[in-house]
Amino acid sequence: MFKTIDEALDVVMSRRNQTYGIALFKQALESLGNPQDALRIIHIGGTNGKGSTTNYVRTILQTAGYSVGSFTSPHLVKHNDRIRINNREIDDETFLNYINKTLPLWDAYTLSMFEIDMLISILYFKDNRVDYVVYEVGLGGRLDATNVVTPLVSAITNVGFDHQGILGNTITEIACEKAGIIKPNVPLITTISGREAMDVVIDKVYETHSRLKQICVPYYHTEGQAYIFHHEGMDIRIENQGAYQVGNAALAVSIVREILPTLEDSIIQEGVLHANWPGRFEEVLPRVYLDGAHNEMGIRQLVESMQILPKPWIVVFTALKDKDHSEMIEDLVGAFDTVIVTEFSFYRAASAEELAFNHDVITIPNYQDAIRYGQEHQTDGTLIITGSLYFISEVRALLKGEKND
Repeated sequence: MFKTIDEALDVVMSRRNQTYGIALFKQALESLGNPQDALRIIHIGGTNGKGSTTNYVRTILQTAGYSVGSFTSPHLVKHNDRIRINNREIDDETFLNYINKTLPLWDAYTLSMFEIDMLISILYFKDNRVDYVVYEVGLGGRLDATNVVTPLVSAITNVGFDHQGILGNTITEIACEKAGIIKPNVPLITTISGREAMDVVIDKVYETHSRLKQICVPYYHTEGQAYIFHHEGMDIRIENQGAYQVGNAALAVSIVREILPTLEDSIIQEGVLHANWPGRFEEVLPRVYLDGAHNEMGIRQLVESMQILPKPWIVVFTALKDKDHSEMIEDLVGAFDTVIVTEFSFYRAASAEELAFNHDVITIPNYQDAIRYGQEHQTDGTLIITGSLYFISEVRALLKGEKND
């Protein structure tokens, strides 16, 4: 039994590299009577945008007066962030109680950190009798711990290259993993646009006798830093967010329409407008933005969002070792006036030297110095800090003066 939350989370975090697969986790849930079956769930996967889509769905449902559990990863400030009810993180005392309650199952079923978090979220949401739960897939889909649920509706944002060492080296292979969340007779809604990935999804929908709704990302127009688009019979507005959020917001609206077809347009519009997702095109200081783009698709979406911001554009970038950072840097060099590569203290982080190899960039290994350099040369332009959500978590705590776990 653990006496403090810090002690407990140190042990939880030490289990983050356990084997990828869900067979034992299913057995753990069966030993508890499958508590996940008592929840009304929305399940959201995809390469990019699944956390933002989760947040839009949660905010719309909350605006409609429902209590909503949400499970996302990674955390931005502290581990508790992953498990929320009505956007309030699970408190330390409650988290510790659930950790101790589930402790006997950890070794019995070789549970990973992510599976422990998932297990606790299920019990926490069930005990609090929430109306709905929105689960964001952690990695892939088919073998992800969240895939133990049978949802009301499933959704896939998009399919791109990421985690190739685990998910596969082609779009078809990656799409097969993402499509693994499609369940028999459970509707699937998606904003996938590429034919190769959609062919995989269509085959899986046919195989499972589910129902498919494919959404084209709506055209939008801008008013200052706001985007307005028409979707599901209404005009929808998002403010102070990246252009890439238009597709995520549209997908969230269609998800809510699927489970609550008579919900008033005004509630949906208000929920989307007031949704806020830290670390995604977030202005933390005047014209200083943080964005969690961590793969080539994310970088291209970020560049599209930059078009409304003043130049010169300066970017501070780092990445994890297992990412295709060379392609990301090439895209940044082509779009930004100045590219600064740096590094941070994380066991999977690439060094600034690795990132800089064969690229026309400025190398500043200390990320605080890199950010300071960017601010000094920003003049009237825009500074973007990006490359990894783990990095953004650390930088956000620094710039906002917050404690970061």
